[in-house]
Amino acid sequence: MKKTIAWILALMLIFASAALADDARETKRSITTGLPTDHEDRIMVCQMDNEPGARPQKGIGSADIVYETEIYDGGYTRYTAVFNDTIPEQIEAIRSARIVHADICYEYQGPFIHYGGQRYPGSDVYYTMKILENFGPDYDGIGGDREFYRDKQRKAPNNVICNLKNLYDRTDWSAITCKSPLKFRTDFKVPEQGEAVTKFRVPYRAKSYVPSYEWDPELKKYRRFYNNKPYVDGTTGEQVLVDNVIVQHVEYSWFEGQSDRPKVQLRGENKCDYFIGGKHFTGTWRRSRIRNNTVYLDDDGDKIRFNPGTTFIQILRTERELEILD
Repeated sequence: MKKTIAWILALMLIFASAALADDARETKRSITTGLPTDHEDRIMVCQMDNEPGARPQKGIGSADIVYETEIYDGGYTRYTAVFNDTIPEQIEAIRSARIVHADICYEYQGPFIHYGGQRYPGSDVYYTMKILENFGPDYDGIGGDREFYRDKQRKAPNNVICNLKNLYDRTDWSAITCKSPLKFRTDFKVPEQGEAVTKFRVPYRAKSYVPSYEWDPELKKYRRFYNNKPYVDGTTGEQVLVDNVIVQHVEYSWFEGQSDRPKVQLRGENKCDYFIGGKHFTGTWRRSRIRNNTVYLDDDGDKIRFNPGTTFIQILRTERELEILD
């Protein structure tokens, strides 16, 4: 009888341990989306084209976080796409980098994927990557890497394909510890506070670079639009849906007054607008040193917890005003 009881207790302990292990696995969450995950955080940061010839971008709908930044004084923008939860087989189109993009990549400590970069004295992205301590692996397609090639169905320079999954698989992750500036709730929430906003637009200077968002109460996500048309992934053809949007206001200037050499102040402190669950909020962002992550704070000075899911971060010059449409 005692042996039977002991055996039953042993089984109960085994099942309890297994249940605890399952719970531990369920509570492991991605640092880029806050969603449950069963794999390590291994982040790829990719510089993507946004000229009309590069649209629709292939694979961008799989990104966890996407930044849009101006790189010309005329308002032309490019994307910096952060992949972690899902690594697409291919993405298109890869384009060259600026210092601002290296500064963004440094927030995540993962490999940087790009096709060339600016080399002018004072705005040399390669020099910036060299002096930043522990900058991640640099995959520069312009050097002849076999995982980058031209799409014959599109015109250069808007047609560089990257075999992203192959780069991911060949990366030595043993010495890489990725991080993220975003903090997430553990569940979805429509905030009680905040201003109800269903439509808003981010007005860059160029007329053909106008992202906007519309809250879908049924999906509980933001639908992304570009130039008043649905913004779709070039691989799936599906409209990109977003859980959080941050409009990060920053100071812009230009090296020696040249309109193609941006100086983007991602260090210091400035205001931000953010959108969660169909509500609009204001706050601040802060990054004391380039080696530190950006901290996003609400108006009370507390760290913002975003809803689990994808996030678009619109980097907007301080002299431009966010447009609330509805």
